[in-house]
Amino acid sequence: MDDKERTLYCGNLPEKVTEDLLYELFLQAGPLESVKIPKDKDGRQRNYGFVTFKHTASVPYAVALMGGLVLYGKSIRLDARSGSENAPNPYLEQLRQYENSVNQHSFHQNDSRWHDNRSRSHNSRSYVPRENSYFKHYQ
Repeated sequence: MDDKERTLYCGNLPEKVTEDLLYELFLQAGPLESVKIPKDKDGRQRNYGFVTFKHTASVPYAVALMGGLVLYGKSIRLDARSGSENAPNPYLEQLRQYENSVNQHSFHQNDSRWHDNRSRSHNSRSYVPRENSYFKHYQ
């Protein structure tokens, strides 16, 4: 298995980001083999790094999971190092489908049922007293 296929490029990294921080962060996407932030001639770290996973499938999963990540006020750029940017990412497609289904349905906090926003209107703040209410007998 080639390292390039298992490596994720992380660009636009702030100076405060360390290899340990990237390791802990990307461990959420799968088991890691290594994390490297190169240094320039003066010993300062560069603004990009590489995360190598143990499994090839972790790379597109990490891109889908961590897409839009902001660290210390900077948006991080994530790309598969292998250059297969044009290949479809199945995890991104699953994420889009999930977001679409969540946008079409709502879950009311006081109700254990899903409500379809297109077919019903639900106002949880309205109160209509019943005719045979318990309190009516004591008025």
